[in-house]
Amino acid sequence: MVVKKKTQMIIWFVWAILFSFSFWFAYNVAPPVEEFRTFDYIIFALLMISASLITIVVNGTALSFTQWASLVIFLKFGLLAEIIAGQLIVLIVMLRVRLTKEQGYKIALNSSMLLAISLLSAGVFYLFGGNHENYSIRDTEFILLSGLYLLSTFVFNQLILQTVYRVLFKSRRSIFSKDIKWEAISQLIAYPLGLILYFLYNSVGITSVLLIGIPVVSMLLIVNIYNESQEKNNYLQKAVEVGHLLTERLKADEVIEVFIQNLLELFPSDYLYVLDKTEEDWLELIRSYERGEYVKLDIPPMKKNEGIAGLAWATQKALLYREKKQWQSIVSGYIPEDAESLLVVPIVKNNDVTGVIFLGSSKKQIYDKFHLMIVDILSSYFAIALENARHYEKTKFQSERDSLTNLYNARVFNEKMEEFGEKFLNGELDTLSVLLIDVDHFKLVNDTYGHESGNKILFQLSELLRNLVGTKGILARYGGEEFAILMPNVSKEEALLFGEYIRETIENRPFVMYDDLSEVRRKLTVRITVSIGVASAPEDSDDPSSLIRYADRALYIGAKRVGRNKVANYVS
Repeated sequence: MVVKKKTQMIIWFVWAILFSFSFWFAYNVAPPVEEFRTFDYIIFALLMISASLITIVVNGTALSFTQWASLVIFLKFGLLAEIIAGQLIVLIVMLRVRLTKEQGYKIALNSSMLLAISLLSAGVFYLFGGNHENYSIRDTEFILLSGLYLLSTFVFNQLILQTVYRVLFKSRRSIFSKDIKWEAISQLIAYPLGLILYFLYNSVGITSVLLIGIPVVSMLLIVNIYNESQEKNNYLQKAVEVGHLLTERLKADEVIEVFIQNLLELFPSDYLYVLDKTEEDWLELIRSYERGEYVKLDIPPMKKNEGIAGLAWATQKALLYREKKQWQSIVSGYIPEDAESLLVVPIVKNNDVTGVIFLGSSKKQIYDKFHLMIVDILSSYFAIALENARHYEKTKFQSERDSLTNLYNARVFNEKMEEFGEKFLNGELDTLSVLLIDVDHFKLVNDTYGHESGNKILFQLSELLRNLVGTKGILARYGGEEFAILMPNVSKEEALLFGEYIRETIENRPFVMYDDLSEVRRKLTVRITVSIGVASAPEDSDDPSSLIRYADRALYIGAKRVGRNKVANYVS
Protein backbone atom coordinates (compact mmCIF):
# COMPACT_ATOMS: atom_id res chain seq x y z
CA MET A 1 0.00 0.00 0.00
CA VAL A 2 1.52 3.28 -1.14
CA VAL A 3 1.20 6.27 1.20
CA LYS A 4 1.81 9.74 -0.21
CA LYS A 5 4.66 11.88 1.14
CA LYS A 6 2.21 14.48 2.45
CA THR A 7 0.29 11.80 4.37
CA GLN A 8 3.54 10.46 5.81
CA MET A 9 4.44 13.93 7.08
CA ILE A 10 1.02 14.22 8.72
CA ILE A 11 1.55 10.83 10.43
CA TRP A 12 4.90 11.98 11.84
CA PHE A 13 3.33 15.27 13.02
CA VAL A 14 0.48 13.46 14.78
CA TRP A 15 2.98 11.08 16.36
CA ALA A 16 5.09 13.92 17.74
CA ILE A 17 2.07 15.52 19.40
CA LEU A 18 0.66 12.22 20.72
CA PHE A 19 4.06 11.03 21.94
CA SER A 20 4.63 14.24 23.94
CA PHE A 21 1.09 14.29 25.33
CA SER A 22 1.17 10.60 26.33
CA PHE A 23 4.32 10.93 28.39
CA TRP A 24 3.09 14.19 29.95
CA PHE A 25 -0.29 12.63 30.79
CA ALA A 26 1.20 9.40 32.15
CA TYR A 27 3.68 11.24 34.34
CA ASN A 28 1.38 13.96 35.69
CA VAL A 29 -2.13 12.48 35.67
CA ALA A 30 -1.21 8.83 36.28
CA PRO A 31 2.25 9.04 37.88
CA PRO A 32 4.42 6.00 38.59
CA VAL A 33 3.58 4.04 41.72
CA GLU A 34 5.29 5.10 44.93
CA GLU A 35 7.03 1.76 45.51
CA PHE A 36 8.56 1.61 42.01
CA ARG A 37 11.21 -1.08 41.86
CA THR A 38 13.44 -0.31 38.89
CA PHE A 39 15.16 -3.71 38.77
CA ASP A 40 11.84 -5.56 38.88
CA TYR A 41 10.43 -3.33 36.16
CA ILE A 42 13.44 -4.00 33.92
CA ILE A 43 12.97 -7.77 34.38
CA PHE A 44 9.27 -7.53 33.50
CA ALA A 45 10.04 -5.29 30.51
CA LEU A 46 12.60 -7.83 29.28
CA LEU A 47 10.00 -10.55 29.75
CA MET A 48 7.52 -8.58 27.68
CA ILE A 49 10.10 -7.87 24.96
CA SER A 50 11.10 -11.56 24.86
CA ALA A 51 7.47 -12.54 24.36
CA SER A 52 7.06 -9.95 21.60
CA LEU A 53 9.97 -11.43 19.64
CA ILE A 54 8.20 -14.81 19.44
CA THR A 55 5.47 -14.86 16.81
CA ILE A 56 3.01 -17.73 16.84
CA VAL A 57 1.23 -18.47 13.57
CA VAL A 58 -2.23 -20.06 13.94
CA ASN A 59 -4.10 -20.90 10.72
CA GLY A 60 -2.26 -18.17 8.88
CA THR A 61 -2.76 -15.56 11.62
CA ALA A 62 0.40 -14.17 13.26
CA LEU A 63 -0.05 -13.62 17.00
CA SER A 64 2.25 -11.97 19.55
CA PHE A 65 1.50 -12.99 23.16
CA THR A 66 2.59 -9.89 25.10
CA GLN A 67 -0.72 -8.88 26.73
CA TRP A 68 -0.21 -11.04 29.83
CA ALA A 69 3.14 -9.35 30.57
CA SER A 70 1.92 -5.83 29.68
CA LEU A 71 -1.09 -6.36 31.99
CA VAL A 72 1.24 -7.03 34.94
CA ILE A 73 3.46 -4.03 34.08
CA PHE A 74 0.43 -1.72 33.92
CA LEU A 75 -1.15 -3.00 37.16
CA LYS A 76 2.09 -3.03 39.17
CA PHE A 77 4.16 -0.16 37.74
CA GLY A 78 1.59 2.20 36.20
CA LEU A 79 0.71 3.69 32.84
CA LEU A 80 4.06 5.39 32.19
CA ALA A 81 5.92 2.12 32.71
CA GLU A 82 3.55 0.32 30.33
CA ILE A 83 3.94 3.04 27.68
CA ILE A 84 7.75 2.92 27.84
CA ALA A 85 7.79 -0.88 27.51
CA GLY A 86 5.29 -0.76 24.64
CA GLN A 87 7.31 1.85 22.74
CA LEU A 88 10.48 -0.17 23.16
CA ILE A 89 8.71 -3.15 21.62
CA VAL A 90 7.50 -1.06 18.67
CA LEU A 91 11.04 0.16 18.04
CA ILE A 92 12.56 -3.34 18.29
CA VAL A 93 9.94 -4.93 16.03
CA MET A 94 10.26 -2.18 13.41
CA LEU A 95 14.05 -2.55 13.42
CA ARG A 96 13.71 -6.30 12.92
CA VAL A 97 11.42 -5.76 9.94
CA ARG A 98 14.13 -3.54 8.38
CA LEU A 99 11.84 -1.03 6.73
CA THR A 100 12.89 0.88 3.64
CA LYS A 101 13.13 4.69 3.69
CA GLU A 102 9.72 4.90 2.05
CA GLN A 103 8.25 2.74 4.82
CA GLY A 104 9.80 4.67 7.72
CA TYR A 105 6.46 6.28 8.50
CA LYS A 106 5.27 2.90 9.81
CA ILE A 107 7.36 3.45 12.95
CA ALA A 108 5.39 6.60 13.73
CA LEU A 109 2.10 4.96 12.73
CA ASN A 110 2.53 1.90 14.96
CA SER A 111 3.89 3.96 17.82
CA SER A 112 0.90 6.33 17.62
CA MET A 113 -1.58 3.46 17.53
CA LEU A 114 -0.04 1.81 20.59
CA LEU A 115 0.06 5.11 22.48
CA ALA A 116 -3.62 5.73 21.74
CA ILE A 117 -4.56 2.22 22.88
CA SER A 118 -2.56 2.60 26.10
CA LEU A 119 -4.14 5.97 26.95
CA LEU A 120 -7.73 4.91 26.13
CA SER A 121 -7.51 1.55 27.94
CA ALA A 122 -5.96 3.15 31.01
CA GLY A 123 -8.65 5.83 30.88
CA VAL A 124 -11.38 3.16 31.05
CA PHE A 125 -9.55 1.45 33.94
CA TYR A 126 -9.26 4.71 35.93
CA LEU A 127 -12.81 5.82 35.06
CA PHE A 128 -14.28 2.75 36.76
CA GLY A 129 -12.20 3.25 39.89
CA GLY A 130 -9.09 1.25 39.09
CA ASN A 131 -5.74 2.09 40.70
CA HIS A 132 -2.29 0.56 41.22
CA GLU A 133 -2.52 -0.64 44.81
CA ASN A 134 -1.55 -4.16 45.80
CA TYR A 135 -4.58 -6.42 45.48
CA SER A 136 -5.13 -9.97 46.63
CA ILE A 137 -6.72 -12.80 44.74
CA ARG A 138 -9.92 -12.31 46.79
CA ASP A 139 -10.53 -8.80 45.34
CA THR A 140 -13.25 -9.63 42.82
CA GLU A 141 -13.72 -5.99 41.79
CA PHE A 142 -10.03 -5.72 40.89
CA ILE A 143 -10.18 -8.94 38.87
CA LEU A 144 -13.14 -7.56 36.91
CA LEU A 145 -11.40 -4.22 36.37
CA SER A 146 -8.31 -6.02 35.10
CA GLY A 147 -10.49 -7.92 32.64
CA LEU A 148 -12.15 -4.65 31.58
CA TYR A 149 -8.71 -3.11 30.96
CA LEU A 150 -7.63 -6.04 28.77
CA LEU A 151 -10.98 -6.00 26.94
CA SER A 152 -10.55 -2.28 26.33
CA THR A 153 -7.12 -2.79 24.77
CA PHE A 154 -8.62 -5.37 22.39
CA VAL A 155 -11.63 -3.22 21.44
CA PHE A 156 -9.65 0.00 20.96
CA ASN A 157 -7.03 -1.90 18.97
CA GLN A 158 -9.69 -3.13 16.52
CA LEU A 159 -11.39 0.28 16.28
CA ILE A 160 -8.13 2.08 15.61
CA LEU A 161 -7.09 -0.53 13.02
CA GLN A 162 -10.46 -0.16 11.26
CA THR A 163 -10.02 3.62 11.20
CA VAL A 164 -6.46 3.43 9.86
CA TYR A 165 -7.46 0.97 7.12
CA ARG A 166 -10.37 3.16 6.00
CA VAL A 167 -8.73 6.58 6.24
CA LEU A 168 -5.15 5.74 5.28
CA PHE A 169 -5.44 2.72 2.98
CA LYS A 170 -9.00 3.24 1.70
CA SER A 171 -9.97 -0.36 2.50
CA ARG A 172 -11.99 -2.26 5.07
CA ARG A 173 -10.98 -4.86 7.60
CA SER A 174 -13.64 -7.46 8.27
CA ILE A 175 -14.95 -7.35 11.85
CA PHE A 176 -15.49 -11.11 11.90
CA SER A 177 -12.29 -12.18 10.19
CA LYS A 178 -10.34 -15.18 11.48
CA ASP A 179 -7.49 -12.81 12.48
CA ILE A 180 -9.72 -10.97 14.95
CA LYS A 181 -11.13 -14.23 16.31
CA TRP A 182 -7.64 -15.56 17.07
CA GLU A 183 -6.62 -12.24 18.60
CA ALA A 184 -9.65 -12.46 20.90
CA ILE A 185 -8.68 -16.00 21.92
CA SER A 186 -5.13 -14.84 22.66
CA GLN A 187 -6.55 -12.14 24.94
CA LEU A 188 -8.60 -14.75 26.81
CA ILE A 189 -5.44 -16.81 27.33
CA ALA A 190 -3.44 -13.73 28.39
CA TYR A 191 -5.98 -12.67 31.04
CA PRO A 192 -5.59 -15.55 33.54
CA LEU A 193 -1.83 -15.80 32.86
CA GLY A 194 -1.39 -12.10 33.65
CA LEU A 195 -3.44 -12.30 36.84
CA ILE A 196 -1.56 -15.39 38.06
CA LEU A 197 1.78 -13.64 37.45
CA TYR A 198 0.49 -10.48 39.18
CA PHE A 199 -0.72 -12.25 42.34
CA LEU A 200 2.38 -14.45 42.48
CA TYR A 201 4.60 -11.37 42.21
CA ASN A 202 2.73 -9.82 45.16
CA SER A 203 3.48 -12.95 47.18
CA VAL A 204 7.04 -13.95 46.26
CA GLY A 205 8.40 -10.92 44.40
CA ILE A 206 10.58 -11.12 41.30
CA THR A 207 10.96 -14.89 41.74
CA SER A 208 7.51 -15.09 40.12
CA VAL A 209 9.19 -14.43 36.76
CA LEU A 210 11.17 -17.66 37.20
CA LEU A 211 8.06 -19.59 38.27
CA ILE A 212 5.59 -18.27 35.64
CA GLY A 213 7.21 -15.82 33.20
CA ILE A 214 10.12 -17.91 31.93
CA PRO A 215 8.06 -21.13 31.59
CA VAL A 216 5.44 -19.22 29.55
CA VAL A 217 8.09 -17.70 27.27
CA SER A 218 9.73 -21.13 26.92
CA MET A 219 6.40 -22.62 25.97
CA LEU A 220 5.86 -19.89 23.38
CA LEU A 221 9.31 -20.63 22.00
CA ILE A 222 8.54 -24.35 21.71
CA VAL A 223 5.24 -23.62 19.96
CA ASN A 224 7.06 -21.22 17.64
CA ILE A 225 9.65 -23.87 16.73
CA TYR A 226 6.85 -26.35 16.09
CA ASN A 227 5.06 -23.78 13.91
CA GLU A 228 8.23 -23.14 11.92
CA SER A 229 8.68 -26.87 11.29
CA GLN A 230 5.04 -27.08 10.21
CA GLU A 231 5.56 -24.08 7.94
CA LYS A 232 8.55 -25.79 6.36
CA ASN A 233 6.51 -28.95 5.85
CA ASN A 234 3.78 -26.87 4.24
CA TYR A 235 6.34 -25.28 1.92
CA LEU A 236 7.66 -28.71 0.94
CA GLN A 237 4.14 -30.01 0.34
CA LYS A 238 3.34 -26.96 -1.76
CA ALA A 239 6.55 -27.49 -3.72
CA VAL A 240 5.46 -31.04 -4.55
CA GLU A 241 2.00 -29.79 -5.59
CA VAL A 242 3.59 -27.16 -7.84
CA GLY A 243 5.79 -29.88 -9.33
CA HIS A 244 2.69 -31.87 -10.28
CA LEU A 245 1.04 -28.76 -11.74
CA LEU A 246 4.12 -28.06 -13.85
CA THR A 247 4.36 -31.58 -15.25
CA GLU A 248 0.68 -31.45 -16.27
CA ARG A 249 1.31 -28.52 -18.62
CA LEU A 250 2.17 -29.34 -22.23
CA LYS A 251 3.04 -25.83 -23.44
CA ALA A 252 6.25 -24.06 -22.49
CA ASP A 253 4.49 -20.71 -21.91
CA GLU A 254 1.99 -22.39 -19.56
CA VAL A 255 4.81 -24.04 -17.60
CA ILE A 256 6.55 -20.67 -17.17
CA GLU A 257 3.33 -18.91 -16.11
CA VAL A 258 2.38 -21.58 -13.55
CA PHE A 259 5.91 -21.55 -12.15
CA ILE A 260 5.99 -17.75 -11.75
CA GLN A 261 2.50 -17.53 -10.22
CA ASN A 262 3.21 -20.19 -7.60
CA LEU A 263 6.66 -18.80 -6.86
CA LEU A 264 5.15 -15.38 -6.13
CA GLU A 265 2.48 -16.95 -3.92
CA LEU A 266 5.12 -18.74 -1.87
CA PHE A 267 7.62 -15.88 -1.77
CA PRO A 268 5.97 -12.46 -2.23
CA SER A 269 8.63 -10.52 -4.14
CA ASP A 270 8.87 -7.14 -5.79
CA TYR A 271 10.94 -8.53 -8.66
CA LEU A 272 11.14 -11.87 -10.44
CA TYR A 273 13.11 -12.69 -13.57
CA VAL A 274 13.45 -15.95 -15.49
CA LEU A 275 16.56 -16.29 -17.62
CA ASP A 276 17.00 -19.07 -20.16
CA LYS A 277 20.32 -20.36 -21.54
CA THR A 278 20.39 -20.13 -25.33
CA GLU A 279 22.13 -22.41 -27.80
CA GLU A 280 24.77 -19.68 -28.21
CA ASP A 281 25.65 -20.12 -24.50
CA TRP A 282 24.09 -16.88 -23.25
CA LEU A 283 21.58 -16.14 -20.51
CA GLU A 284 18.53 -14.52 -22.10
CA LEU A 285 15.67 -12.87 -20.18
CA ILE A 286 12.38 -14.59 -21.12
CA ARG A 287 10.10 -13.28 -18.34
CA SER A 288 10.25 -10.20 -16.11
CA TYR A 289 7.89 -9.34 -13.27
CA GLU A 290 8.10 -6.08 -11.34
CA ARG A 291 5.84 -4.58 -8.67
CA GLY A 292 2.78 -6.73 -9.35
CA GLU A 293 2.85 -6.87 -13.15
CA TYR A 294 4.73 -8.32 -16.09
CA VAL A 295 7.01 -5.85 -17.86
CA LYS A 296 9.13 -5.90 -21.02
CA LEU A 297 12.79 -5.12 -20.44
CA ASP A 298 15.38 -4.61 -23.13
CA ILE A 299 18.29 -6.34 -21.42
CA PRO A 300 21.22 -7.73 -23.45
CA PRO A 301 22.11 -11.43 -22.97
CA MET A 302 24.59 -12.26 -20.21
CA LYS A 303 27.73 -14.39 -20.28
CA LYS A 304 28.90 -16.89 -17.69
CA ASN A 305 30.39 -15.14 -14.62
CA GLU A 306 28.79 -11.86 -15.70
CA GLY A 307 26.86 -10.28 -12.83
CA ILE A 308 25.00 -12.18 -10.13
CA ALA A 309 23.03 -14.38 -12.56
CA GLY A 310 26.23 -15.23 -14.42
CA LEU A 311 27.91 -16.10 -11.11
CA ALA A 312 25.07 -18.48 -10.19
CA TRP A 313 25.43 -20.06 -13.65
CA ALA A 314 29.21 -20.47 -13.34
CA THR A 315 29.21 -21.87 -9.79
CA GLN A 316 25.96 -23.86 -10.19
CA LYS A 317 25.14 -22.69 -6.66
CA ALA A 318 22.14 -20.77 -5.32
CA LEU A 319 23.03 -17.30 -4.00
CA LEU A 320 21.36 -15.49 -1.09
CA TYR A 321 21.92 -11.82 -0.30
CA ARG A 322 20.10 -10.24 2.62
CA GLU A 323 20.86 -6.60 1.78
CA LYS A 324 22.36 -4.43 -0.97
CA LYS A 325 25.81 -3.97 0.54
CA GLN A 326 26.41 -7.73 0.16
CA TRP A 327 25.94 -7.76 -3.62
CA GLN A 328 26.43 -4.25 -4.99
CA SER A 329 30.16 -4.83 -5.60
CA ILE A 330 29.53 -7.79 -7.95
CA VAL A 331 26.42 -6.54 -9.75
CA SER A 332 26.60 -6.20 -13.52
CA GLY A 333 23.71 -5.24 -15.75
CA TYR A 334 20.18 -4.38 -14.75
CA ILE A 335 18.93 -4.58 -11.14
CA PRO A 336 16.21 -2.23 -9.77
CA GLU A 337 17.62 0.63 -7.69
CA ASP A 338 15.55 -0.10 -4.58
CA ALA A 339 16.36 -3.83 -4.52
CA GLU A 340 17.81 -5.11 -1.25
CA SER A 341 17.28 -8.84 -0.68
CA LEU A 342 18.18 -11.13 -3.60
CA LEU A 343 17.68 -14.85 -4.12
CA VAL A 344 19.33 -16.21 -7.28
CA VAL A 345 19.00 -19.91 -8.13
CA PRO A 346 20.45 -21.74 -11.17
CA ILE A 347 18.10 -24.12 -12.99
CA VAL A 348 20.13 -27.31 -13.19
CA LYS A 349 19.30 -30.46 -15.14
CA ASN A 350 21.72 -33.36 -15.58
CA ASN A 351 24.52 -31.26 -14.04
CA ASP A 352 24.01 -28.58 -16.69
CA VAL A 353 22.61 -25.10 -16.04
CA THR A 354 19.65 -24.41 -18.32
CA GLY A 355 18.66 -21.05 -16.83
CA VAL A 356 18.54 -18.86 -13.73
CA ILE A 357 15.70 -17.74 -11.42
CA PHE A 358 16.15 -14.28 -9.94
CA LEU A 359 13.98 -13.08 -7.01
CA GLY A 360 14.32 -9.63 -5.48
CA SER A 361 12.72 -7.52 -2.76
CA SER A 362 13.04 -3.90 -1.65
CA LYS A 363 13.05 -5.15 1.96
CA LYS A 364 16.13 -6.36 3.79
CA GLN A 365 16.38 -9.82 5.36
CA ILE A 366 13.28 -11.03 3.49
CA TYR A 367 14.73 -14.39 2.38
CA ASP A 368 16.50 -17.09 4.36
CA LYS A 369 18.30 -20.36 3.60
CA PHE A 370 15.12 -22.39 3.79
CA HIS A 371 13.56 -20.28 1.03
CA LEU A 372 16.68 -20.96 -1.01
CA MET A 373 16.15 -24.70 -0.65
CA ILE A 374 12.48 -24.52 -1.69
CA VAL A 375 13.23 -22.41 -4.78
CA ASP A 376 16.01 -24.85 -5.66
CA ILE A 377 13.55 -27.77 -5.48
CA LEU A 378 10.98 -25.88 -7.55
CA SER A 379 13.64 -25.01 -10.12
CA SER A 380 14.40 -28.70 -10.59
CA TYR A 381 10.71 -29.41 -11.25
CA PHE A 382 10.61 -26.39 -13.56
CA ALA A 383 13.62 -27.54 -15.58
CA ILE A 384 12.13 -30.98 -16.22
CA ALA A 385 8.63 -29.65 -16.99
CA LEU A 386 9.96 -26.96 -19.35
CA GLU A 387 12.12 -29.43 -21.26
CA ASN A 388 9.21 -31.88 -21.56
CA ALA A 389 6.87 -29.11 -22.76
CA ARG A 390 9.38 -27.90 -25.33
CA HIS A 391 9.97 -31.45 -26.53
CA TYR A 392 6.21 -31.98 -26.81
CA GLU A 393 5.77 -28.73 -28.73
CA LYS A 394 8.62 -29.64 -31.07
CA THR A 395 7.21 -33.12 -31.68
CA LYS A 396 3.71 -31.72 -32.15
CA PHE A 397 5.03 -29.08 -34.55
CA GLN A 398 6.88 -31.69 -36.57
CA SER A 399 3.81 -33.92 -36.71
CA GLU A 400 1.64 -31.04 -37.89
CA ARG A 401 4.03 -29.42 -40.34
CA ASP A 402 5.36 -30.23 -43.75
CA SER A 403 9.12 -30.78 -43.43
CA LEU A 404 10.02 -28.71 -46.51
CA THR A 405 7.79 -25.65 -46.15
CA ASN A 406 6.89 -25.66 -42.41
CA LEU A 407 3.26 -25.17 -43.47
CA TYR A 408 0.46 -27.31 -42.05
CA ASN A 409 0.27 -30.76 -43.64
CA ALA A 410 -2.84 -32.35 -45.19
CA ARG A 411 -3.85 -34.16 -41.95
CA VAL A 412 -3.96 -30.93 -39.92
CA PHE A 413 -5.74 -29.11 -42.75
CA ASN A 414 -8.47 -31.75 -42.78
CA GLU A 415 -8.78 -31.42 -38.98
CA LYS A 416 -9.16 -27.66 -39.37
CA MET A 417 -11.79 -28.29 -42.04
CA GLU A 418 -13.78 -30.42 -39.59
CA GLU A 419 -13.38 -27.84 -36.81
CA PHE A 420 -14.54 -24.88 -38.90
CA GLY A 421 -17.13 -27.03 -40.63
CA GLU A 422 -18.79 -27.66 -37.26
CA LYS A 423 -18.71 -23.92 -36.52
CA PHE A 424 -20.41 -23.27 -39.85
CA LEU A 425 -23.10 -25.87 -39.17
CA ASN A 426 -23.62 -24.43 -35.66
CA GLY A 427 -24.16 -20.96 -37.07
CA GLU A 428 -20.92 -19.50 -35.73
CA LEU A 429 -19.74 -18.80 -39.31
CA ASP A 430 -21.76 -17.33 -42.17
CA THR A 431 -19.54 -18.59 -44.99
CA LEU A 432 -16.59 -20.90 -45.50
CA SER A 433 -14.33 -21.02 -48.56
CA VAL A 434 -11.58 -23.35 -49.76
CA LEU A 435 -8.89 -22.62 -52.37
CA LEU A 436 -6.76 -25.41 -53.88
CA ILE A 437 -3.59 -24.22 -55.65
CA ASP A 438 -1.54 -26.42 -58.01
CA VAL A 439 1.72 -25.46 -59.76
CA ASP A 440 1.42 -25.79 -63.53
CA HIS A 441 3.86 -28.15 -65.31
CA PHE A 442 5.86 -28.70 -62.14
CA LYS A 443 7.07 -32.13 -63.33
CA LEU A 444 8.84 -30.34 -66.16
CA VAL A 445 10.75 -28.22 -63.62
CA ASN A 446 11.92 -31.33 -61.74
CA ASP A 447 12.87 -33.14 -64.95
CA THR A 448 14.75 -30.16 -66.33
CA TYR A 449 16.54 -28.81 -63.27
CA GLY A 450 16.35 -31.58 -60.68
CA HIS A 451 14.22 -32.27 -57.62
CA GLU A 452 16.37 -30.15 -55.31
CA SER A 453 15.75 -27.12 -57.51
CA GLY A 454 12.05 -27.98 -57.56
CA ASN A 455 12.05 -28.05 -53.76
CA LYS A 456 13.64 -24.59 -53.68
CA ILE A 457 10.80 -23.27 -55.84
CA LEU A 458 8.20 -24.92 -53.59
CA PHE A 459 9.84 -23.37 -50.52
CA GLN A 460 9.87 -19.89 -52.09
CA LEU A 461 6.27 -20.34 -53.23
CA SER A 462 5.22 -21.36 -49.68
CA GLU A 463 6.87 -18.23 -48.23
CA LEU A 464 5.09 -16.06 -50.79
CA LEU A 465 1.73 -17.70 -50.02
CA ARG A 466 2.36 -17.34 -46.28
CA ASN A 467 2.82 -13.58 -46.71
CA LEU A 468 -0.21 -13.28 -49.02
CA VAL A 469 -2.57 -15.27 -46.78
CA GLY A 470 -1.37 -13.85 -43.44
CA THR A 471 -4.24 -14.02 -40.95
CA LYS A 472 -6.93 -14.22 -43.62
CA GLY A 473 -7.01 -18.00 -43.57
CA ILE A 474 -5.26 -21.29 -42.84
CA LEU A 475 -2.55 -22.34 -45.30
CA ALA A 476 -1.27 -25.89 -45.84
CA ARG A 477 0.81 -27.93 -48.25
CA TYR A 478 -1.81 -30.41 -49.37
CA GLY A 479 0.28 -32.57 -51.68
CA GLY A 480 3.47 -32.54 -53.77
CA GLU A 481 3.04 -29.21 -55.56
CA GLU A 482 -0.47 -28.53 -54.24
CA PHE A 483 -1.41 -26.00 -51.56
CA ALA A 484 -4.73 -25.42 -49.78
CA ILE A 485 -6.24 -22.35 -48.10
CA LEU A 486 -9.20 -22.44 -45.70
CA MET A 487 -10.91 -19.05 -45.31
CA PRO A 488 -13.60 -18.69 -42.59
CA ASN A 489 -16.26 -16.01 -43.12
CA VAL A 490 -15.05 -15.34 -46.67
CA SER A 491 -17.70 -15.49 -49.41
CA LYS A 492 -17.23 -17.19 -52.77
CA GLU A 493 -16.91 -13.87 -54.58
CA GLU A 494 -14.21 -12.67 -52.15
CA ALA A 495 -12.41 -16.02 -52.41
CA LEU A 496 -12.36 -15.82 -56.23
CA LEU A 497 -10.95 -12.26 -56.10
CA PHE A 498 -8.29 -13.36 -53.60
CA GLY A 499 -7.45 -16.39 -55.77
CA GLU A 500 -6.99 -14.11 -58.77
CA TYR A 501 -4.72 -11.86 -56.71
CA ILE A 502 -2.61 -14.89 -55.75
CA ARG A 503 -2.45 -16.11 -59.37
CA GLU A 504 -1.31 -12.73 -60.71
CA THR A 505 1.26 -12.26 -57.95
CA ILE A 506 2.85 -15.68 -58.63
CA GLU A 507 2.81 -15.14 -62.40
CA ASN A 508 4.74 -11.87 -62.03
CA ARG A 509 7.18 -13.14 -59.40
CA PRO A 510 10.59 -14.52 -60.47
CA PHE A 511 11.83 -17.60 -58.59
CA VAL A 512 15.52 -18.26 -57.99
CA MET A 513 17.08 -21.73 -58.17
CA TYR A 514 20.13 -23.65 -59.35
CA ASP A 515 20.41 -25.97 -62.34
CA ASP A 516 21.49 -29.13 -60.57
CA LEU A 517 21.43 -31.33 -63.67
CA SER A 518 23.90 -29.34 -65.77
CA GLU A 519 27.64 -29.97 -65.67
CA VAL A 520 28.21 -26.49 -64.28
CA ARG A 521 25.87 -25.61 -61.43
CA ARG A 522 24.49 -22.17 -62.24
CA LYS A 523 22.01 -19.79 -60.70
CA LEU A 524 18.78 -19.37 -62.68
CA THR A 525 15.63 -17.27 -62.49
CA VAL A 526 12.41 -18.93 -63.62
CA ARG A 527 8.76 -18.03 -63.68
CA ILE A 528 5.88 -20.35 -62.82
CA THR A 529 2.12 -20.20 -62.94
CA VAL A 530 -0.57 -21.82 -60.83
CA SER A 531 -4.12 -23.03 -61.32
CA ILE A 532 -6.62 -22.43 -58.52
CA GLY A 533 -9.95 -24.06 -57.70
CA VAL A 534 -12.47 -22.39 -55.38
CA ALA A 535 -15.50 -23.80 -53.55
CA SER A 536 -17.62 -22.16 -50.85
CA ALA A 537 -20.38 -22.92 -48.40
CA PRO A 538 -23.29 -22.31 -48.51
CA GLU A 539 -23.08 -21.24 -52.19
CA ASP A 540 -21.77 -24.60 -53.48
CA SER A 541 -22.85 -26.91 -50.66
CA ASP A 542 -24.41 -26.91 -47.20
CA ASP A 543 -21.97 -29.65 -46.24
CA PRO A 544 -18.50 -28.16 -45.53
CA SER A 545 -16.88 -31.63 -45.74
CA SER A 546 -17.46 -31.63 -49.51
CA LEU A 547 -15.69 -28.32 -50.16
CA ILE A 548 -12.24 -29.85 -50.76
CA ARG A 549 -13.72 -32.29 -53.29
CA TYR A 550 -15.57 -29.48 -55.07
CA ALA A 551 -12.51 -27.20 -55.07
CA ASP A 552 -10.47 -30.09 -56.51
CA ARG A 553 -12.99 -30.53 -59.33
CA ALA A 554 -12.92 -26.79 -60.01
CA LEU A 555 -9.11 -26.90 -60.13
CA TYR A 556 -8.81 -29.72 -62.65
CA ILE A 557 -11.97 -29.29 -64.74
CA GLY A 558 -12.32 -25.51 -64.60
CA ALA A 559 -8.64 -24.50 -64.67
CA LYS A 560 -6.24 -27.29 -65.71
CA ARG A 561 -8.30 -28.61 -68.66
CA VAL A 562 -8.91 -25.18 -70.16
CA GLY A 563 -5.32 -24.05 -70.35
CA ARG A 564 -3.97 -23.64 -66.77
CA ASN A 565 -2.91 -20.35 -65.08
CA LYS A 566 -6.55 -19.73 -64.19
CA VAL A 567 -8.87 -19.36 -61.18
CA ALA A 568 -12.02 -21.46 -61.45
CA ASN A 569 -15.01 -21.83 -59.21
CA TYR A 570 -17.04 -24.97 -58.68
CA VAL A 571 -20.06 -25.33 -60.92
CA SER A 572 -22.49 -28.12 -60.08
